[in-house]
Amino acid sequence: MATVGEQLTAPEEGWQRIDDANENISYTGVWNNNNPSDASETYNKTIHSSTKINAGVSFRFYGQKLRIIGVYNYADSTKIQVNIDGTEYLYSDYAASRTHQVLVFENSDLELKSHSVTITNLQDGKYFTFDAIDIDDTGYMISLNPTNLTATAGDSQVTLSWTAVDGVTSYTVKRSTTSGGTYTTIASDVTDTSYVDTSVTNGITYYYVVVAVTADGESNNSNEASATPVAPIVDDSKVLLRITMNDSSEREYKVTQTEVNKFIQWINGVGRTGDYCYKFDDVIDDSIEYLIFEKIISFKVFELK
Repeated sequence: MATVGEQLTAPEEGWQRIDDANENISYTGVWNNNNPSDASETYNKTIHSSTKINAGVSFRFYGQKLRIIGVYNYADSTKIQVNIDGTEYLYSDYAASRTHQVLVFENSDLELKSHSVTITNLQDGKYFTFDAIDIDDTGYMISLNPTNLTATAGDSQVTLSWTAVDGVTSYTVKRSTTSGGTYTTIASDVTDTSYVDTSVTNGITYYYVVVAVTADGESNNSNEASATPVAPIVDDSKVLLRITMNDSSEREYKVTQTEVNKFIQWINGVGRTGDYCYKFDDVIDDSIEYLIFEKIISFKVFELK
């Protein structure tokens, strides 16, 4: 069985290896995501490295054991902090000679449950290298990223919705006019799982991502969703709307088809609030008539020739 300080190029029995590029691992601070000249020596030929203090890694996983795979080198940090569910540990990446895929930290005595982990470099100017983690072969990573982001276009607005992430403090909404970014933050500290963007122009396609904010920092971007807001088509054709009330009386209105469409939306519950009344301009005497929802039995629409 491998011990801390030994090279471990493959997970041992009972373990599985998760690459540093896994979508459920988030990074804060300044990092290099590089394919070094000696990439063949790193796991999956990728590695993250930083010389900045407070550069951090965060992720969640379900299981009861954790190993961190890094690099030993003479220029590496001697003060790297691991925080597991609020309990802090320290380890070092320093060694006299360079060795890849080293088991630099292990905790195999965790409770079998979901765990929140952050790894932070506490020594400025010294390399913190993060290559992979090993967890239980029966464990799994838990997503920090918002999912199922959708964008629905409206008139001068786009409505966004996404699936909630457990343990988040808030969400940040970002937007671009180019697919894939660069994204600009348009809303922060969003606590709901939906957002209406009203700072848009009809006819322009907008691309959105959402980021979850937790006590450990920001997640990676959600999936990208796009929408093109458009003004509604106005149908000015005249029709006769005949409404039958619950006392068998009828009301007739000469209105546009667009007005009928609004009335149908109201009947279906869209925008029906307060006293449940719908306002009609009576073309006969220029008065305003209010119809109460509960009084309406049925209605018909006739084309006017």
